[in-house]
Amino acid sequence: MVDSFQDNKSKLANNANRSVLSLTSPAKLNILSSSWSKTGSDNKITKKPLRRATSLNTSQTRPSAYARPKLNMGTPAMVRRNSSFFKDDERPNSQQQDGEEPHADRFIPTVQGNSQNKVDPLALQEELPPPNASPTTHLRAQTKMVFKQTVAEACGLDMNQKILQYMPQPPVASLKRQSYSMKRRTHYNYQQHPQQQQPSQHELMKLRKINTNPERILDAPGFQDDFYLNLLSWSQKNVLAIALETALYLWNGTSGDVTMLVDYETTMITSVTWSDDDCHISIGKDDGNTEIWDVETMSLVRTMRSGLGVRIGSQSWLETLVATGARSGEIQINDVRIRQHVVSTWDEHTGEVCGLSFKNDGLQLASGGNDNTVMIWDTRVSMPQWIKRSHTAAVKAVSWCPYVNNLLATGGGQTDKHIHFWNTTTGSKVSSISTGSQVSSLHWGQSYSQPGSSSMNREIVATGGNPGNAVSVYNYDTRFKVAEIVHAHESRICCSQLSPDGTTVATVGGDENLKFYKVFEPRRARKSKTSAEDVISLFGRSSSTLDDEYHMVVQDDEREDASLAAKRRTSEFLIR
Repeated sequence: MVDSFQDNKSKLANNANRSVLSLTSPAKLNILSSSWSKTGSDNKITKKPLRRATSLNTSQTRPSAYARPKLNMGTPAMVRRNSSFFKDDERPNSQQQDGEEPHADRFIPTVQGNSQNKVDPLALQEELPPPNASPTTHLRAQTKMVFKQTVAEACGLDMNQKILQYMPQPPVASLKRQSYSMKRRTHYNYQQHPQQQQPSQHELMKLRKINTNPERILDAPGFQDDFYLNLLSWSQKNVLAIALETALYLWNGTSGDVTMLVDYETTMITSVTWSDDDCHISIGKDDGNTEIWDVETMSLVRTMRSGLGVRIGSQSWLETLVATGARSGEIQINDVRIRQHVVSTWDEHTGEVCGLSFKNDGLQLASGGNDNTVMIWDTRVSMPQWIKRSHTAAVKAVSWCPYVNNLLATGGGQTDKHIHFWNTTTGSKVSSISTGSQVSSLHWGQSYSQPGSSSMNREIVATGGNPGNAVSVYNYDTRFKVAEIVHAHESRICCSQLSPDGTTVATVGGDENLKFYKVFEPRRARKSKTSAEDVISLFGRSSSTLDDEYHMVVQDDEREDASLAAKRRTSEFLIR
C-alpha cells in the first residue's frame, strides 16, 4: 500500500512538472506580448502572468471579434522581395484551390495570370519609391505602373518613346529609292533611328585614297605662327596672297610667278582677304587700319581707319562691303563707296574676333571669337540672330556650305577639338564631329562615291595642330573620317585656303612652309538630259542616273553667273 501511494505521488509530481516544462513557446503560440524568465535556484523555467493578445496567424487560432477578417488572396508577385512586410511571399498558398478566383481588397487590385509579364523591371526601378517607404506606398506605385503598361499595350504604344505615334509606320521603300530620297530631300543630318545611324562594317573600312605627298612646297620665311590671324587668301583668278611679317606676296598659280605687293617695314600684317571682283585686296594691319590695294596697277586705293588702335585679325567681303574683326571684339561694317566708310559697329564679342564669313546671299554674317562663341548676325540689324556657346575654345574656322544655303560649319581650338554644324535658319545644331586636334580652318568639297560613279559625296576638310598637324577629310553625311594626311607640317597648321577649282588645299604653318595638297575631286561637267529623262521629269520624278547631280551643277553655274555679274557691277566702286 505504501509503495502504491509512493507511485501515485511520483506520477502526480511528474505530471505537474510536465505541465510546466512542456508549455509551448511564445513563438509557436504567436503571442505578441509575453515575459519569460529563469527564476529560482534550481533553474526551472517559470512563467509570469501574460497580457491578453491576439494571434497574428488567424488560420491557427480561433476567430475573434477583435481580429481582422482574413483576405483569401496571395501577395502580388510584383512587389519587392526585400520588403520585410512580404517576407513570406515565396511560400505557396496551399489554401487557394485551382480555378478559384482570388478576392481583392478595395484598394489593392488582383494581379491575374500573365499580367506579371507586363511589368518592366527597369521601369519599376525608376518608378518605385525609396526602400524605406511603407508597403502601401510600394503597392500603389506598382499598381500605377501596371496600369500604365496595360493601357500602353492596349493602345499599341511603346512606353520607351517620348513622342507618341498614333499611326502605323509607312512601308519601307527599296534601298535604292530610299537612299535617293534621303539625299534629295534632306540636307541636314538630324538624329535618326539608331539602326540608320550605325554604318555597316563595309562603310567603316571604305577609305578614300588621296596623295599624302604635297604637289608643291614653297618657302614662307617670316610667317607668323599665330592661331588668331588670317594671313592667306586665294582668289578666283588663281592668285594666292600670303603675308610674311610686314610684306605681302602674290603667287600666280598659273605661271608660278611671285610678286611682292607691299612692304610696310615697321607695321605687321595681321589679315589678308581678296575682294569679290578679284581685282582688289584688303590688308589688315597691327595699327587698326585696313588698306585696299589694286593688284593690277600695284597701287594703294584707300585706307580705312577703324579708330580702335588694335589689330584687325579677320575680314570678309560682300560686294562693296567689307567686315573687319578687331582684337578688342568689335566688328565694323565698312562701305568702300562712301567717305565715312564705317556704317555699323557690332560689339557683342568679349574676345578677339578671329573668324568672319558672309553667307552667299549676304543676309547673314557668321563670326567666331576668342570668347569661345559663334554669332550669326542678321545683316539688316545690329544684333546677333543666334549666339552659340557649344565650343570650349576659340572659334577661328567658319565656313558656309556651298550646297546648302543655311548650313554653317565651325571649328574650335586646342581645348575644344570639335566641328559643329548649324542650321542658321532655326539656330539648331545639326551634328558634330570630334577631330582630336585643334581646328584652324574648314573647307567644303566633294568626291565620287565610287570609281566611275556619277554620284558625289559631300565632304569637309579640316586642318589642325597638335598632336598630328594633320589634314583630315570627313564625309558630312556619315561624319566619318575618309582620308587623312598625318604630319602634313612639322608644326601646327595656322592657315589654309581652297583653290578656285575646289581640288587643292594650300596650307601654311609655323614651320614656314607653304604646301599644296590635292584632296578633292574636280567639279563635274554639265550633264545633258536624255529624252527619257525629260519624260520622267514631266511627272515630277527623276531617274536613278540623274540623282541630284544635274541640279547641283545648274545651281553652281547660276551662282557663278551671278558672281560674275556682281563683279562687273562692282569693278568701279572704289573712291580713289
